Amino acid sequence: MPDNIRAAAINDIEGIYLLIRQLSRHDFTKEEFNECYSYNLERGRILVYERDGITCGCIVFIIHYHMHFSHKTMEIVNLVVDENVRGCGIGKELLAYVEKISIDAGCVRVEVDSSKQREAAHRFYYREGFTCSHYKLTKDMI
Repeated sequence: MPDNIRAAAINDIEGIYLLIRQLSRHDFTKEEFNECYSYNLERGRILVYERDGITCGCIVFIIHYHMHFSHKTMEIVNLVVDENVRGCGIGKELLAYVEKISIDAGCVRVEVDSSKQREAAHRFYYREGFTCSHYKLTKDMI
């Protein structure tokens, strides 16, 4: 594992909460976030990028084994770099590391969803070799 990247721990919750708040347009309580964080932490799905003891970025992922594809795929659920240090290569390092994890896990594809308005994020993913191949349709249930 690269020196600046490590598995998240319970004491990273505040730093990751602040990062996710930079990303999310959704309103959620700290208690709701804590429950979600614990769920993902227990499953080993969160990595943090730390520089000088400060959480500068995080990536959350899951591996799927879709029946319609019959191969494993990794989905990047969140990739967030603190807005104060974007453009310094942190996102690129996090992405490269989970791509290695995906290969080691036998995945044949890495996928990411990105909201339509996140044009800078789209440019990042295109630079990193991603293509736009799917529509993601959503339906709010509450």
